[in-house]
Amino acid sequence: QLEDGGSSRCLFQHQSRELFDERKAMAEEEGSWDTTCEEWLISEGYCYAAGLAQLEDGAFYAAAPEKDEAGWGFIFKEDHEEAILQDDMSEKKMTVNEAACLKTVAATGKAPASGLWLGGQKYTITQYDKAFETGDHTVAKIFANRPKQGVSIIVTGTQIICGFYSEEKGQTAGNCTKATLAFAEYLCGLGY
Repeated sequence: QLEDGGSSRCLFQHQSRELFDERKAMAEEEGSWDTTCEEWLISEGYCYAAGLAQLEDGAFYAAAPEKDEAGWGFIFKEDHEEAILQDDMSEKKMTVNEAACLKTVAATGKAPASGLWLGGQKYTITQYDKAFETGDHTVAKIFANRPKQGVSIIVTGTQIICGFYSEEKGQTAGNCTKATLAFAEYLCGLGY
């Protein structure tokens, strides 16, 4: 029972509805953001998966590859509990909300206490440049990896672009980052 009799829940539902409407309008404007992610990040073979999230909440609203919604399986997992190694080398069970992880990383360049988790996989942040110049635009550029895989995260004024690569699929960090930066320039040019 909320102390305010439920008005916080109504406000949250109203804000969620506004965010949903905004994302729906963006998708309609662009056609399908899943398709756009696929065209910019997957079709050249530089990334095996890609996602687009709002900077406001870090929640993905577009994923690629599109076929059978495979992208969602690579980039997103519902809240999950993980044993997180603490500074004293003990483990602590923590609930991981991947959208909150991504939002924190995009805002600070640092992982939250639970680490950076995307698609149920933990990544280590290895590079952060909060004012990277690309074309006529300035973005935040973050790189995170795990064994033989990685994710290039580019933050524009309102969006978070994630391109995922795998060495086992013949992909490299450099080409993945090049593709995500090109997509970021395109989005910045559209005002995102």
